[in-house]
Amino acid sequence: MQTDYSFGDSSRAALRLALLARVFEAPSRAFLEEAAPPGRDLALDLGCGPGFTTRLVADVLGCRRTVGLDSSEAYIALAKRGGGTGLAFAVHDVTRVPLPAGPADLVYARLLVSHLADPAGAIQAWSGALRQGGRLLLDEVEWIRSEGDTFGRYLGLLEGLLGARGQCLTIGPRLDGAAADAAGRVVSSAVRIHEVDSRDAATLFSLNLAELRQNREVETHLAAAALDDLAAELDGLRRVDGPEITWGLRQLALEV
Repeated sequence: MQTDYSFGDSSRAALRLALLARVFEAPSRAFLEEAAPPGRDLALDLGCGPGFTTRLVADVLGCRRTVGLDSSEAYIALAKRGGGTGLAFAVHDVTRVPLPAGPADLVYARLLVSHLADPAGAIQAWSGALRQGGRLLLDEVEWIRSEGDTFGRYLGLLEGLLGARGQCLTIGPRLDGAAADAAGRVVSSAVRIHEVDSRDAATLFSLNLAELRQNREVETHLAAAALDDLAAELDGLRRVDGPEITWGLRQLALEV
């Protein structure tokens, strides 16, 4: 089991994560405020990238230590540049246990499980990184809805690419079942609806597509000319009011 992140860790991919952090800060912040355990000393942020989610966790929870883990040396180097009291970052493949830093009060993962071929195995492993009374919080896509044809074609392409790798974009409906196999009990599991500005969505998808095209396997799902057309349409939607697009986010809290 290993994390196979589809969007890479280039400077453009880091810009993508900065936008994603802004777009999804509100629902993630609400989830952390509602579901985090009391008496928090150590929090781990899995798949932290350049550290945006780690800083959000630290800001919301005020733990004595908040540690971000990611397999990308480039991302961890970026995360460390930001500094911050009580923050630390380490290069680590989060599918490999034990996780650094010792038993945690909270383990958080946002939009990470969709990139794993064995979600249940990962959830079971992460629950073992918690001390008694600690919680694992998972923040994943349940569904994405839009009547826009361009958005639909992009999402269909992404679903096909992830599916070919044994991964799943809309992993949310499977989380309850995966969590049931782990130690502990599910204390909350709900779908939070989050509307996204169409220009932000188009920018995010445009950056994603540019990264995906670095891997030639994308052309097994869509011809080069069709990819060019899709890229041009997404670029155009970055500048105008486009079709509505809404995410359903499965937010699950597991306590051990």
